[in-house]
Amino acid sequence: MSRPESYSFQRYLAAKERVDDRALHRPTLDELTADLAEIADRRGDVRVLDVGGGLGSMLRRLLDWNRLPDRVSYTLVDRDESTLGRGYERCVDWARDAGYAVDEGSGGDEGDADADLLLSTGTERIAVSLVAADAFDLLADAEATWDLVVAAAFLDIVELNRALPLVFSALADGGRWYFPVTFDGETGFAPTPDPELEARVVDAYHETMDAPERPGGSRTGRELLATVPEFGGEILSAGGSDWVVTTPYAGDEAYFLHHLLSFFDDAVGGTGEIDRFDAWVDERHAAVERGELSLVAHHLDVYGRC
Repeated sequence: MSRPESYSFQRYLAAKERVDDRALHRPTLDELTADLAEIADRRGDVRVLDVGGGLGSMLRRLLDWNRLPDRVSYTLVDRDESTLGRGYERCVDWARDAGYAVDEGSGGDEGDADADLLLSTGTERIAVSLVAADAFDLLADAEATWDLVVAAAFLDIVELNRALPLVFSALADGGRWYFPVTFDGETGFAPTPDPELEARVVDAYHETMDAPERPGGSRTGRELLATVPEFGGEILSAGGSDWVVTTPYAGDEAYFLHHLLSFFDDAVGGTGEIDRFDAWVDERHAAVERGELSLVAHHLDVYGRC
């Protein structure tokens, strides 16, 4: 596809679902699945909070991959109301295609009457609530607790020392947390016609993530491994969840790459600190148009309990 004249963050989130699907660390997912089944055996249902849940990608993925127990109360929180609205529509469309009975706007009479969406089969009952709010505010003010808190591609854009205590305090006794696709400081494009320029651009991009005025950081994945125990957490599983996009592109992956390059342009292009940056980003977009650009970006999935 040609270089877009404008970008949609919702389209970016949708385009990266396929990339995340390939990336997620399956042994960590296996451990999470087994633990949730054990919690369900004890409790009868499982309460999940998905912070920064956006389009509901993780909810649909966990259901599609049979990673959730049969009875779940699933709360999606995101500060962007329009993204949540689009996520609602995508969940409804996906659920109907997947064979769920869909009850919109009513959770029924079994403790989930306030749910926005009820998905059910002969054995499953998934009550979905969508909350437009700042995740930190919700975690700080909530009286409820959860058996699992999911924060996908989230902790690398917030203050880790603030986020972890709030997440951990929101867990029920024996609760779990799951932090997949947490960026960990390595990005590479191929082919690389000018390795020296490439290194300067990528390093500058990562440096913008580590700027003092910006929450989060470029190496949050590995920082989690050291920081989680400091706040009373125990890591049960961790592994790489690298983005790998190669040709031929599948789905909307060409758009995904174009949009990712726009992040470089926004973060680095305006500084004027790197000679030939404009030529670099133009050539990278052109390589996507030719179907030649590949990407590898390193992330970690980290899962545990308190």
